[in-house]
Amino acid sequence: MLELLKEYFGEIAILIYILYPLLKRAWNRLNKKGDTAPKPKKAARKARSPGQAKRSPPPTPRPPAVPQRSPEADFLEAARSKVLALKQEATLLQARVEGDPRLQRLAPSLREDLLGRVEVIERSLDGRPTMSTIADDTTVLRGLALLLRHLQTMARQRSYGGSSFQADADKMADACYAPLLELARVQSLELRSSQPITVTGDWDLSIVPRFASTRVAPLRLPVGFENSLWRWPAIAHEVAHDFYYSLDGLEQSLHQRTGLPLEVQMPASATEVDGAWLRGLFGAWLPEIFADVFGTVSLGPAYVESMRRTFRNPSSPQQTAAILQDNHLMDEHPPARLRLFMATRVLHHLGRHDEANALWDQWESDHSGVRLYYLPLGGQWVGLADETLHSIANSVIDVLVQGAWPELEGFHLLNIPGFAYLHGEHAEVQRLMRGLARGETVSGDVRWIMAAAVLAAMAQPSRHDAILEAARRSIVGVGEERKAATRTRRRREPESIAAALVASLRQPRAIEEAIVIGAALTPYKRPRWR
Repeated sequence: MLELLKEYFGEIAILIYILYPLLKRAWNRLNKKGDTAPKPKKAARKARSPGQAKRSPPPTPRPPAVPQRSPEADFLEAARSKVLALKQEATLLQARVEGDPRLQRLAPSLREDLLGRVEVIERSLDGRPTMSTIADDTTVLRGLALLLRHLQTMARQRSYGGSSFQADADKMADACYAPLLELARVQSLELRSSQPITVTGDWDLSIVPRFASTRVAPLRLPVGFENSLWRWPAIAHEVAHDFYYSLDGLEQSLHQRTGLPLEVQMPASATEVDGAWLRGLFGAWLPEIFADVFGTVSLGPAYVESMRRTFRNPSSPQQTAAILQDNHLMDEHPPARLRLFMATRVLHHLGRHDEANALWDQWESDHSGVRLYYLPLGGQWVGLADETLHSIANSVIDVLVQGAWPELEGFHLLNIPGFAYLHGEHAEVQRLMRGLARGETVSGDVRWIMAAAVLAAMAQPSRHDAILEAARRSIVGVGEERKAATRTRRRREPESIAAALVASLRQPRAIEEAIVIGAALTPYKRPRWR
């Protein structure tokens, strides 16, 4: 045996050298599979004392249980927070409005339309409202918050603006609305009375009837509105829009009475463009036709002149006869040429035949060659005979002006007290024109002052700015001349010759008259020449 080991010792050593690592790796794998938990490190065992090894770790404290809130409670709390914040802001604005005479126009809207409705919502949320009630109140709060922003803007513009034209525009809107509001009051009409309040900004001239379901109607004036006389009559147009949507049931009743639809689809082909479709087209335009009719009845030729100057486009006359579309529906605005034609038709009903003919002839002269209206159809413009559309327009205007209005308790438009521009009103406008043309302050109804200013500037375009300035001065200072005359009568007599001389220097016209009278009464002496 020993001899065998000596003979094969090298081979046995090589086998052991090769097999030992393999056997050791296999043994370690078997030991790892059998372990159920990792053993503590030696260093950790050495660090612990015998007493520490026996102690168990302290239990980890659990966080206190948080009570679960229902989504309804969170929703209600958020609504109450909005009510509180809105009420605080509105109360601050109310204190400011009550202390500033320039902001008195905002007081009723702020007190009744905003704070009054906020208090109603506050009482609603103080109880146990349902989710639907909370959702409805939250929707109303969003509208009231937007109303507050508008009132804050209006207050800021009236407090810090460099021009008082917003007060002038407010008075113009009030004057246009006054006869309609008085009719509604006397006849007990269901008029959700809106109060036009002007606000300037980067937008087109427009009005928002019953803003946030309140009586407030922001009258949005574009920047620079006050610098052009031709824009001011358009306030009557926007007031008419507000009345159209504020008088309960007027829109539906008017469409039923005229037999015109509310909306008009774009025709698919030329075969659909027949007489019935063309008449129905006026249903899409009815709100704008209504506003133009009311504006013309209210201001007469001045309104039509402002339309002519606003819509004229001699460089591209065909555009004034284009019928526009709004996606798959017809646009609510009639072509400018058709609008002016219908306005002149209303002037004939008012008895202003010469003005109506002159305005229409001037329009046609500025836009020569237009004898068609243009309808977009199939990617191209299709011409429509103007005689056809003018005939339909005449019938619609006759219904609106000549017929009685069941919605107005049987009144005709021309019979509404203080509303129509008739012969007496025209005589008043002519009287005011003479003073405004000389740049003088005049006294009269705001409507007739602005109508007279437009007609005076129409006759003397070079004096536009001076006439506008006089008109605005007249709106602000109605009665100021009487106050000045009273102050003149109460002026005390000067106490000395020096005081009389100083007082005379303040009256250049009196000095001039004294020189003339003195020269006339002085005896003539023949001059001596040296």
